[in-house]
Amino acid sequence: MAVRRLSAGQTIAKVNAEVIGVIALGAVIVLTLPFSIWPGGSTKVFSDIFVKIILIFALMISTITTPRRVRQMTWVMIVASGYIAARGVFDYLRGVNLVEGDRLRGAVGGMFENPNDLALNLVTFMAPALFILFQDKKTSRRLVAGALCVVMLAAIVCTKSRSGFLGLLAMGAVVMFHTARVKPGIVLAAIVAGMMALPVMPDSFWNRMDSIMNADEDATGSRAARLRLIDQGVQVFLDNPVTGIGAGQFQNYNAPGVVEKWRVTHDVWLQVASELGLFGLLTFGFLVSRAYSANLSAMRMLRQPRRRSADRGTRIADPSTIDNQSGLRKHAIRNQSAIRNPQPAIELPEADRRILDTNAKGMLAALVGWTVCSLFASVAFNWTFYYVFALSVAGRDILFVRRAAAREAEPAPAPAPQLVRAHA
Repeated sequence: MAVRRLSAGQTIAKVNAEVIGVIALGAVIVLTLPFSIWPGGSTKVFSDIFVKIILIFALMISTITTPRRVRQMTWVMIVASGYIAARGVFDYLRGVNLVEGDRLRGAVGGMFENPNDLALNLVTFMAPALFILFQDKKTSRRLVAGALCVVMLAAIVCTKSRSGFLGLLAMGAVVMFHTARVKPGIVLAAIVAGMMALPVMPDSFWNRMDSIMNADEDATGSRAARLRLIDQGVQVFLDNPVTGIGAGQFQNYNAPGVVEKWRVTHDVWLQVASELGLFGLLTFGFLVSRAYSANLSAMRMLRQPRRRSADRGTRIADPSTIDNQSGLRKHAIRNQSAIRNPQPAIELPEADRRILDTNAKGMLAALVGWTVCSLFASVAFNWTFYYVFALSVAGRDILFVRRAAAREAEPAPAPAPQLVRAHA
């Protein structure tokens, strides 16, 4: 990629606010190394994980430049998640790779090893698969997506993750909201299918979900431990508000008064705040907000734009109908704005429009699921968010390019109507 871009007279990689933001978060990790309670451990977080995230994120932003590539990368994520889920269900049936007696963890380890992290990943990438299932025009893709959704749902149930369950509900609500606007019958069918599936769920699953609200049902004590970790995380941040204690070092923090030792924060925001301080928290918040805004911007651009006034019927107020000078001036300003700032139609083949629409809605639902799950997981330096982030930005940037091309191709706007003085 670097060689091809440089030979074409371009920068080594595409640079936008999101790429700069990811690099800035890496810079915060590096700049806080001298203040880390274990500089070597924080260096390992950067060199073994985050530097790769920066490179892959920049690679995705620079190369996913067509709707076809968006779809290909999305399918890579869905199929990979489906494989992890299928292997997990197989392990669960064999009684292997279980923790706490009957909770599934990922067979491949890494960021899938913890049941909660496994559920978070599956919830996240189940979102675009659901949109393909409900809205794709090709039957074969819908069948594959449907099968993968079933396997991912089964694996989420096998994890018995409370955060995964809450994230699944939030993600599903977003999917149902957007699907109901175009295919309300599918939403009704999904609700009926979900109600029929409820009795199939094992009692151990519902007992664990009941502990979300009922502390007496939490036999492991993890609910109470998480509450203590929240207090502990807040205190660590207040004690080290600027520099934090170093990336990845909360679980190694052993100051006087620490109750929950050798534990992560189990909350992504507390993780960033306590480990990277205020600047890390602000930078990470910027990245999450940009991920959401990228999908919302793409959805706005895909809506039918207002047509230009001069030749496409935009309503322009007639100055002669205004009976006071103030009202006349307001209408003149509004008319000039409508003409000078048109929203040109983005010319897209229907297949490309459908891909980008599915991507924007699917990644938005994925972000909602990830956000809810991340309130109970330390995943700031895991890959999941950055894959979704890159796909969100890629879809938006494709539409930016198409809109710019449409604006250049449009004829010059008609002159603004002259302000006519009202006479008594």
